[in-house]
Amino acid sequence: MSILKWFSSTATIILVVAACSSFNGGEADQALIERICKQSQDYGFCMSTLGNDPRSGTADLRGLALISTSLSIIQIQDTLSRLPDIIKQSTDPLPIHRLGVCQTDYNGSLVNFQGTYKAISDNGYYVAIDFVRNGTNQVIDCHNIFRREGPIATSPIAGDDMNVFKFAELILLAIDDLLHRR
Repeated sequence: MSILKWFSSTATIILVVAACSSFNGGEADQALIERICKQSQDYGFCMSTLGNDPRSGTADLRGLALISTSLSIIQIQDTLSRLPDIIKQSTDPLPIHRLGVCQTDYNGSLVNFQGTYKAISDNGYYVAIDFVRNGTNQVIDCHNIFRREGPIATSPIAGDDMNVFKFAELILLAIDDLLHRR
């Protein structure tokens, strides 16, 4: 196992454990989770991920932001772990190039979402917003690479891209609530 993979795996474990420590003894209830999910563009996705996460039931808004960030990091790491096999399945240089761009973009996105987690942990919500924006933009670049530099094609990780976008939205919704204390 490479140092980078070990570090990434260890970082995820640390993030998951740290997210668990952001509970406040039950302030969050189903109504808080539903309030966040109803604001999202995909209520079903929100409820099936954030709503079903066992940490969410007792998390406050900050905890929900951390859990959403943790879930996005796990999504990104899962995509990164599958990309080498997806690349190996192709013999055409164009998809190989495009997926290589995605691999670079997803690595950058991972760093940004890890920064998001730290910023939220430190109550640096505006910094967290910048990290979410930058990390999401990197996944957008990956998504769009399949629409430029040759024939338009559907990315084999388009579903992963969409999940990152949805998690980013959940993070931003929780941060917005934190900033405005609704």
